[in-house]
Amino acid sequence: MHLAIDIRHLATDQHSGVGRYTLELLKRMPKLSPNDKFTFFASGTQQTLEKLPKFYGSNISIIKKQIPNRVLSAKLVFTAHTLDDFLPEKPDLWFFPNINIIKTHKPYVITVHDLSFELFPHFFTFKDRLWHKAAAPKSLINDSESILAVSENTKHNLCSLWGVSEDKINTTPLGVDDNFAPTEQPCDKNFLKEHEIDYPYILSLCTLEPRKNIETIVEAYEKWRDYYSQDIDPSSIPHLIIAGGRGWKNSYLHKRINNSHYRNQIHVLGYIPEKHKPTLYRYASLFVFPSFFEGFGLPIVEALASGTPVISSFTGSMQEVGKEHVIYVDPYNVNDLFHAIVIGLSQQKETFVLPSNIFSWDATARRTLGVLKACCRK
Repeated sequence: MHLAIDIRHLATDQHSGVGRYTLELLKRMPKLSPNDKFTFFASGTQQTLEKLPKFYGSNISIIKKQIPNRVLSAKLVFTAHTLDDFLPEKPDLWFFPNINIIKTHKPYVITVHDLSFELFPHFFTFKDRLWHKAAAPKSLINDSESILAVSENTKHNLCSLWGVSEDKINTTPLGVDDNFAPTEQPCDKNFLKEHEIDYPYILSLCTLEPRKNIETIVEAYEKWRDYYSQDIDPSSIPHLIIAGGRGWKNSYLHKRINNSHYRNQIHVLGYIPEKHKPTLYRYASLFVFPSFFEGFGLPIVEALASGTPVISSFTGSMQEVGKEHVIYVDPYNVNDLFHAIVIGLSQQKETFVLPSNIFSWDATARRTLGVLKACCRK
């Protein structure tokens, strides 16, 4: 099998959940299938292409085209060019780890993480909505050889909203790295010292954008401080740490925090590299993730694996992922979140043993590779 994989979205120094998913698969699939050929395709400016992660393997070749992605997208949309034209050898199959601007004459498999752009368009910028229109995701999905859905909820949405046949969809849950564990690591203290974290804290870790519902976290934290913190030793009162990439439409959030009575106890750390996330999770008293909608909700499982109690929403795939181990709230109800914080902070930290056959990147890679090989045999 000669498999071409689209890695255009990896030419950045801040990888989101989709980027993490792609990287974990690319680390594993060539090793699991050493007799197959893997071609990774990326495009962008010289500066963005320099940000691509390094990949090693005798069966891996990397094609980097120094062409801005907006120019490449225009070629694919408005001319006869296909992605195949940029490869020295035509593959048997393309794998697209996410929806993108795509045109190919070869069969392909595509991963759908969620349909939030269809269900909640108001959570996206005007530019994002135009991009999705140009990408034509419904047509991409209908024309694909097979579809990978990261959760049963995403599979259900594909079937109910777009009428996709269940037989065409394979559910491949995401995995969690072994670094997410309760056991203290030697590097933990250096990270905490660097960020001057010498206090207990409630953690929010996500991209700073409207869909993540961070303003409600701030409001619920303020309510909890108003009602309960006067009865607690000041040195043991948890602060609120908000960590994550910049996202969009978050200026009001920063203004909200600056005007808060508790602004000195609310800390915005910004983007956290993957290698430092386990430290933040395992030292948190509570992880709060009341997102309005998620296709999977990987932070839930990462926090549980780190031994930290979790609050999340009952919407999207969150109950499917967290099951009975999570406190669920209505993301639109700040009082729900306020009461959940009270309950969550009273819980003892415990080790959650992840089912290795489900929340494992090795399992995700094997399932994905199985679908790709089956499509090549057709």
